[in-house]
Amino acid sequence: MPTGYIVPAPPQVAADATVVAKAADYTVVAADMGKIFTNTGAAGTITLTLPAAAGAAGQSLKVQLTVAQVVRLDPAGTEKAYLGGDGVAGKYVNIAGVIGNYVDIHCDGEKWLVLNYSGVLTKEA
Repeated sequence: MPTGYIVPAPPQVAADATVVAKAADYTVVAADMGKIFTNTGAAGTITLTLPAAAGAAGQSLKVQLTVAQVVRLDPAGTEKAYLGGDGVAGKYVNIAGVIGNYVDIHCDGEKWLVLNYSGVLTKEA
């Protein structure tokens, strides 16, 4: 089988999933997986620290910006978040502070994979 394919397709967060607003930094826990996070009420950049990949295997999370503030997705410790095929240990992903930007991120048990997004996402250099 060719490399670079995820078979079967990873689960996506349902459009009618529970919505959780976070206006300040927050550490996501395994029970939060499958939810939609917003930054409603945020007055500046917020960081959502992702749970350890081993405890979130096969799970997804959606982050939707409702306020024009940056949201940072920070993997635990030295774990990797992949954006555009590139992942560096301990580096975060920023969602540009534009209302409507979103990201779907999935955990395969070892790393975090950005699967879908709208707007500008950047990864820490």
